[in-house]
Amino acid sequence: MKKIVIANNKGGVGKTTIASQLTYALAGRGHSVVGIDLDSQRNFTGAFEARQDLGNALELVISCQPVAADLQPGEIGILSGHKDLSAQNSDDVLVNTRNGIARSGGADFCVIDTPPSFSELVYGALLGAEYLLVPIELKKFSLDGIEGVLEAFISIQEHNSNLTLLGLLPSRFDAVKQVERDALVNVAQSFERLMIPHTIRNRTAYVQAQELGASITEIKTRSGREASEEFGAFFDWVYSRITGEI
Repeated sequence: MKKIVIANNKGGVGKTTIASQLTYALAGRGHSVVGIDLDSQRNFTGAFEARQDLGNALELVISCQPVAADLQPGEIGILSGHKDLSAQNSDDVLVNTRNGIARSGGADFCVIDTPPSFSELVYGALLGAEYLLVPIELKKFSLDGIEGVLEAFISIQEHNSNLTLLGLLPSRFDAVKQVERDALVNVAQSFERLMIPHTIRNRTAYVQAQELGASITEIKTRSGREASEEFGAFFDWVYSRITGEI
């Protein structure tokens, strides 16, 4: 099972949107997918209320209980978030999260949504995973955190050499605003080798998909069609990076 962590130490950068739509896209490609919600706000969980319930993430974090799924091709199972996850911050939590995720199985992929911090929960997830995807927002205070994300990645790689940084994904991008267009150019120049060559725009269709618990492909509006095309292009790129397939 290939495990992908969606993380950034800033809130409001679109992590949950990216994580949920990535999960739907992988299932749409015919893969079985486990989704793990490590955020106490449970927004990722809310996008999959009709999917197979695999328990809650607090059991993994406290008891080191791995996911033992048995999913069919195209099926999604969710390890739900829990309100008490934000209170879990001991060294045992880090170890339990790492081991629980590393030992989980029963699907082709695992997509892990995280809280907006580099807490023991997030470090544990990264220590047990193979891929890190970092959504970034093109605003000053969000950009200031990129170096912190990269420092965390480097420190984790010392203990998990199998962890690959897929890249920085500009998210909630507003192309109308000159300041964001300028920021995109600046970030691309500063982190050229780490930038994903796609952007996720700030579109109402993503909000609708999140509220409905649906793939962006199911939103039959102009915004939905544009979002589906844009996310599909990003998905093709990241899928080829992970699987070697187009």
